[in-house]
Parts: sequence; C-alpha cells; structure tokens
Amino acid sequence: MEIILAIDLKKGLVVKAFAGFRLNYKPLVVNSVNYSDPIKLISKILNKINLKKIYIADLDAIQNLKPNSKIIEKILKTFPSIMFLIDSGFDYPKSVFEFCLNLNKKKISNFEIILGTEKIKNYNFKFFSKKNKYRVSIDFNGNQQKWIDKAEKSRVKPNLIFMFLKNIGGRGISIPRVKLLVKKFPKNKCTIAGGIKTTNQIKSIERAGAESVIVSTLLHKNILGTINGP
Repeated sequence: MEIILAIDLKKGLVVKAFAGFRLNYKPLVVNSVNYSDPIKLISKILNKINLKKIYIADLDAIQNLKPNSKIIEKILKTFPSIMFLIDSGFDYPKSVFEFCLNLNKKKISNFEIILGTEKIKNYNFKFFSKKNKYRVSIDFNGNQQKWIDKAEKSRVKPNLIFMFLKNIGGRGISIPRVKLLVKKFPKNKCTIAGGIKTTNQIKSIERAGAESVIVSTLLHKNILGTINGP
C-alpha cells in the first residue's frame, strides 16, 4: 500500500482542508508551528518517512482564480526524485497540453496530471494526454454516479482516484463503500482519498484491493505532531 501525501495550495500557501469547505481553509498550523510553506512542509515530512509521490491540489486554479503555477514549478524543481500528482483545475485537453508544455520546456518531468471530475468538460479520457501520465479523480460531490458510469463504460482504463470531498480532514471513511468501488473497477488501479482517519483504515483499504491512499491529516498528526509535540 503506497502512502501519498496531499497538499492543498491557496495563494501560494499550504492550507488545512476540511470537508470540502474551501472558503474556510486556513494556512496549515500544527502544534502552533506554521507549516504553510510547502517546501518546509515537504522537507519535514521527507525527513521522517520515505514518500515517492505527493498530490498537489491547486485550489485557486480549481476555483478559476490565479493558479499557483510558479510555486508548483518551484516545488517540482526542489524535489526532483518525488513524483507529483497535480490537480490544477484542468477542464479541456488544451489546458492539460499547455500545462505540460510549460513544464516540459523547462525539462521538468516529475509529475502526473490529475483530471478531477469536478472540472473536466471533455470526458473522453484518451484525448487529454498521450505523452504525460494522468489519473482520473472521481470527486464525490453529488455528481459522482455519472462519472462512475462513464469510467465503467470507457474503453480506456486510467488509474482512478476516489475522492470523498465531504470526509476531508480525517472525518473517517466507509470501508464497505471502498470495497464496492474497487470491486467495480478490477482493470483500473485505484487510489482512495478523503477522510482516512487511522492506520487501521489504511490496512482495511489495502485489503479491499486499492493500490494507494492519499492522506494529509493523518500524516500531520503522526509526523508533524511528533516533531513538534510536547
């Protein structure tokens, strides 16, 4: 089971995500220590655990605001051995092409594209990227069944992320639901995100057949809490 750190960026800072209420997201502080600098946060966590992948959600881009392109580029350059999964509010293939082209011109290749169903308009996944790797994030926001049906019928079998938005912030996750979803997509590699509260839940998700989990709150408590605890 692969553990992937989740980072939510807003105006260049790491913010604390909770239940999908993005307007209320505030800079990340753990035990009175400010970890809103993404470089500082990643460095601290990498000093404690061996991560190979980090998921970055550009909340400004997702909300059609000025994207955090420069800081994302800096992060990728600072940690070249890490593969970053980037959700930057991609809607049409053109937005994916332009994002990838900009980084490829600068010889930056340690990233995968995340196509979040909250934003994408063209759901024929094969048109989005042929050269760069990508995953499809099925966002559970009330519209998820349409995308589950589309993904199930699609001839293309991309890696999938099941993102439980309302559970974000370590609010817990339904293991029976995870089992049903993973069973529905035997040919897709599945990642579970949003609400994972304990290491026991991670073990249950692994037994359900998922390949990886995306977590933030759990790592903040177990890693940053240990660094700065009493």
